[in-house]
Amino acid sequence: MKKLIPALIAILLTISSAQAQFSLSAEVNARSEFRNGFKKPITESLDPAFFTEQRTRLYANYKADEYEVNIALQDVRMWGADGIVDKTYGGSFGISEAWARYYMTNKVSVKFGRQIISYDNQRMFGGLEWAMQGLRHDAALLMYEDSLGLKVHAGVAYNQNPTTGGEPVRLTGTYYPPFTGNGPYHATGNYKHIQFAYLNKMYDSGSVSAYLVNDARQYGLEDSVANRQTYGMMGMKKVGELKLNAEFFYQGGKVALSDLSAYMFSLSTTLQTNATPLTIGYDHLSGQDSESSKNTTFAPLFGTNHAFYGFMDYFYVGNGNNNSGLQDLYLKTKFKIGKGAILGHVHHFLTASTIYESDGITEASASLGTELDLVYVTPLGKIGTFKLGYSQMFASDSMDIIKNTIDSKAINNWAWAQLIIKPKFI
Repeated sequence: MKKLIPALIAILLTISSAQAQFSLSAEVNARSEFRNGFKKPITESLDPAFFTEQRTRLYANYKADEYEVNIALQDVRMWGADGIVDKTYGGSFGISEAWARYYMTNKVSVKFGRQIISYDNQRMFGGLEWAMQGLRHDAALLMYEDSLGLKVHAGVAYNQNPTTGGEPVRLTGTYYPPFTGNGPYHATGNYKHIQFAYLNKMYDSGSVSAYLVNDARQYGLEDSVANRQTYGMMGMKKVGELKLNAEFFYQGGKVALSDLSAYMFSLSTTLQTNATPLTIGYDHLSGQDSESSKNTTFAPLFGTNHAFYGFMDYFYVGNGNNNSGLQDLYLKTKFKIGKGAILGHVHHFLTASTIYESDGITEASASLGTELDLVYVTPLGKIGTFKLGYSQMFASDSMDIIKNTIDSKAINNWAWAQLIIKPKFI
């Protein structure tokens, strides 16, 4: 019997491999961080923080001619959350992904379940894999994709929270309350429902994408739902050694009871040299216009904001900036060093709307400060990666104003080291 079971497993795997593809892989990802002014200036009364956070995943994927199924189990924890001899469990264990995709034709498919929705540069939709927990949607997508570089996706989701409803009798009383101090549009707040359409066309020397998104948030009573619309385009064009990028998005509809009228745009160019790529760019996200009766503050949707507005996450990563909007002038480059590489980013941040001193009358400087980001990345064999990062924020007095910090330290920095191992079992 002991010999029969392995033999049967081997036979089944051989039969299934002739008709389908099955893969089993894992990820062990640990990052240690020293935070001394991360997300906002640190005050003199606070000490720096140090911790190690770990993500562990097990991925299983099965793909046949007509369908594909993907399941990813995930554990996220801080080192020390559990005692060395402890029956309690301090981590967060659950499902990272659980979706199925059915191919009606070789071009048209339906995908449903808990999944990553990620498009283009992840400005509006991204997996947020920098954060250990990631960003996932419980959604259904209708997808058209052809071999000529055309993608057309339509997605829907309707969220319920059974802990606030009377399931299994009914689920009509569910509610997503506002988060204290942040409101229903806080980064970790869930939407009530969403509908979106996405179009992307690839060309030999560029690409163009279009977005149309409606997301609804509860803000008061259970039947108080505000619909926000975000629509826009982004494009890329290669001209010789230059790569040009442009993006524009507009937001309308409602935020709670307020009418919304906000926008953002991004322009950048990358020059590919023999030694390194050089990227220079400018992002503008509108802030609150004090003379407007509307909400004019642009809020990014479900993207990986960590990749855009500085690695120290001062902007649009679960933390506010007093509705001042943002202007970001940046220079990015990358150098190869042996088997690895060093990434270098410099950002100069400014507000996109007028801010005031503590007296509420005197206009403050729009300049918020300059951030320097350095990251060293090197492979560890065929399945591993080591990363080492250092960032420093040279914040101005205006940064203290929008972050509501008093008596902040002169030096705000952040250092981290990360080990990632991704073995493939089958």
